[in-house]
Amino acid sequence: MRGRLAVNPVGYWLTDGVADRSKRVLGAAYTELAEIGFRAVKADVPDDMDAAEYLPWLTSFGPEPAISLYSGTFDDPARHAEQAEAARVFAAHQASFGQAYCMISTFGPGTPRTDRPAVGAGCTAGRLAAVVDGVGQACAAMRSEGVTAALHQHVGGWVETEHEVRTVLGDIGPDLLAFGPNVGHLAWAGVDVPSFLRAYADRIVAVHIKDLFTARITGAATDEPDYRRATRPGRLWAEPGRGRLDLAGCLAALPDRFDGDLMIEVDVPALPLRESHETAYDWALAVLPESVRR
Repeated sequence: MRGRLAVNPVGYWLTDGVADRSKRVLGAAYTELAEIGFRAVKADVPDDMDAAEYLPWLTSFGPEPAISLYSGTFDDPARHAEQAEAARVFAAHQASFGQAYCMISTFGPGTPRTDRPAVGAGCTAGRLAAVVDGVGQACAAMRSEGVTAALHQHVGGWVETEHEVRTVLGDIGPDLLAFGPNVGHLAWAGVDVPSFLRAYADRIVAVHIKDLFTARITGAATDEPDYRRATRPGRLWAEPGRGRLDLAGCLAALPDRFDGDLMIEVDVPALPLRESHETAYDWALAVLPESVRR
């Protein structure tokens, strides 16, 4: 394996469901993550910065840009052209940072699934067909900028269940759409993650690594139907190695030729913020091969 260890600083900029992706917050995050040892971070331009300024600003802290993510709901055909153009602009920025791939997600504002996460709420053939069409248009727009999209399924979005992921990957060919799975969200949706990764190994270009207290999945899907309540600190998400997801099996399912980003992502840390990321980094040092940790 020749992949690259990376980290998503979402735990730094997202607090109690409120996002603050300012230069102040992200700069502090990059400083701390570099001190811990991370050398690549998810390439997110601060909301108060022009994209042209981002790359030199980021690298001044030490880390390199890692694969980013474009999010849209894609269920409304009337907005497909608008979202495709937004995806194209996003991809153009990522291309300027040297990125060949960008994840694409259907998790965004307006999806009712945050009220009943991980069970495919409101899935209909018509809505799923609309999502496939919208994602496909966005993929083509991103490709026009030299960037290949990679499907990133996410609980709470319109592509969260195994059926939905298989449908999107089946209906949009690998020439337009790769796969950038989130192992924690696959597990939360009840998927046998290592087996699923093996089935699509030839399309995987990056992975979001999450761990979770899997004994609580059933409770999170039923007793606590609301997404935010289900993901309260210490309830669902765990730092890698502290939970019960078979991360070793997930990594073993990747092909030997895999050379994408292995991105640590702890949405809601169960430990204090710095300790959470130190714990994740120590796990990576102990588990990932030297070729990935470089």
